Amino acid sequence: MKTAGKDNVYNHFSRDNLPALTVSDGETFKVETQLNGGAWLNSLSALWDPSKSRGPNLCTVIAVEDAHPGDTLAVRIIDVRPGRLGYTGFAGWRNKLSQLIYPNDWDVVTKTVEIRDGYVEWSDQLRLPVRPMIGTIATAPAEGQQTTQYAYENGGNMDVQEVTSGTTIYLPINVEGALLHVGDCHAIMGDGEIPHGGAIECQALVTLQVSLIRGRKGNKWIRLENDEYIMTIANRTGIKDSFCQATHELIDWMCEDYGFTPQEAYLLLGQVLEARCTMLHGDDEPFSPYVCKIRKEYLKPQENAPWKKE
Repeated sequence: MKTAGKDNVYNHFSRDNLPALTVSDGETFKVETQLNGGAWLNSLSALWDPSKSRGPNLCTVIAVEDAHPGDTLAVRIIDVRPGRLGYTGFAGWRNKLSQLIYPNDWDVVTKTVEIRDGYVEWSDQLRLPVRPMIGTIATAPAEGQQTTQYAYENGGNMDVQEVTSGTTIYLPINVEGALLHVGDCHAIMGDGEIPHGGAIECQALVTLQVSLIRGRKGNKWIRLENDEYIMTIANRTGIKDSFCQATHELIDWMCEDYGFTPQEAYLLLGQVLEARCTMLHGDDEPFSPYVCKIRKEYLKPQENAPWKKE
């Protein structure tokens, strides 16, 4: 099986980034992801501070043969295997969100941890179960560069815990070869990702399979699914805008693929919608990705919809 290394990584999404690997439609392959801030973490005694970060969110790039603009790239996540070491940390007085949550004059607050046997060794008394995820995944934009700090209609730094093993994510293809960017893996992350980098950041070995779908699957923002849910992700300026956009995308998907009318989908989501903001930063940043989802058990063909009576 081919493996894309982490020696050549990028902190922006661009059609000019050089791929570490080229794969074909339907191929399964591995990606070695770099630590989001670079290759500084080599021992348990190493501690993070802002001067060590090369980020944001360094990504390895993979090209897909016969991928053309206007089509969709389906990326199935088979496995996310964290490396042996991870860290979390923030610089208190420089972090706007931390000041809103808990006003402080702290400087650097950080922790380096070992990851082994399916657990994060948080302390001698506490072990956290590993819930690995891909924080940043995107295809290249048609023009220009996008910082990997944010999420866009082509993907990006979404930090959604459901982007993990068993999930397929659908990304628009804007350039020849798609140029899939993958990085910023976490061993575990809480909602909101406080305090700006609050996940256990780590290197990882990711196993993926790509498939080409001719034509655009989806409307404006990101769609993904697993065995239980269909899900949408949007990131706009402000929580309310992100939530509304992700919900709109979910309604569109329910109409396109499952036979709902917009009115029926809207009404049903009032009872069964599951949604949350997965990463929250300052009010002046476009940084509040929202995931919205509905269980597939509610998505039967329209004539059998649960609100219909025979």
